[in-house]
Amino acid sequence: MKLRLLAHLLYGLWIAAVLWPLLADARREAIEKKWARKLLHILNVEVDVEFEVPEADFSKDGPMLLFSNHVSWLDIFAINAHYPVTFIAKSEIASWPVIGLFARRSGALFIERGKRTAVRDVIEAAVGVLKTGRCVAVFPEGTTGYGETPLPFHSNFVQPAIQADVPVLPVSLQYFLPDGRFTPEPAFVGEQTMVENLKVLFNSQTGYRVKLYFHKPVVPAHGVSRRDLSDAVRKEIAARCEQRARKAAA
Repeated sequence: MKLRLLAHLLYGLWIAAVLWPLLADARREAIEKKWARKLLHILNVEVDVEFEVPEADFSKDGPMLLFSNHVSWLDIFAINAHYPVTFIAKSEIASWPVIGLFARRSGALFIERGKRTAVRDVIEAAVGVLKTGRCVAVFPEGTTGYGETPLPFHSNFVQPAIQADVPVLPVSLQYFLPDGRFTPEPAFVGEQTMVENLKVLFNSQTGYRVKLYFHKPVVPAHGVSRRDLSDAVRKEIAARCEQRARKAAA
């Protein structure tokens, strides 16, 4: 597994550093999707996608602002494995080997820590991306959790949907064992390093299944506040995550 992962990362580095500037947008999206799927396959992580309604398939009905709970660095690739989007991400990801370069090339919007206008700047950038017709995804918890229930959301991250007049797409994201039991094992939390997290994935005897549930898109009502909209979306995600975790434990 380790050699296959290394080879895949080197292939990604070559694509991002050399091939990327020569490709049309459609070809870039196809490569992002294929590379994400291959990465997850190497790490023995399967992706299950479910839509509450047909309109929740953002690959066909975008642009939308995807609002997802956050468990692991794998979450980005799980979403991109269905269809690539532009992510709002922490600035430190830009410095990650290979993945950081891939993120920069794919147009990720980085929040520069320590900069007073960082959130405002990234919101404006996200509005611009949405107006081009491309979906944007954000993890409004601002950190990772285990997936049983989402942490509190930062409501300012819903602002791009309000300004761009696009729906918010709630996404419930959780990890399970192949036998259906909920598991917190893949979570990239606390002081854990990337190397330590990869060891968890390498040492798994069964692999994991990440389940993505795309809820019915929420169209911001005229005059709705960021807090009310964010809280409503979090409520939808929390109900789904808690229900699945309970069911898996039964």
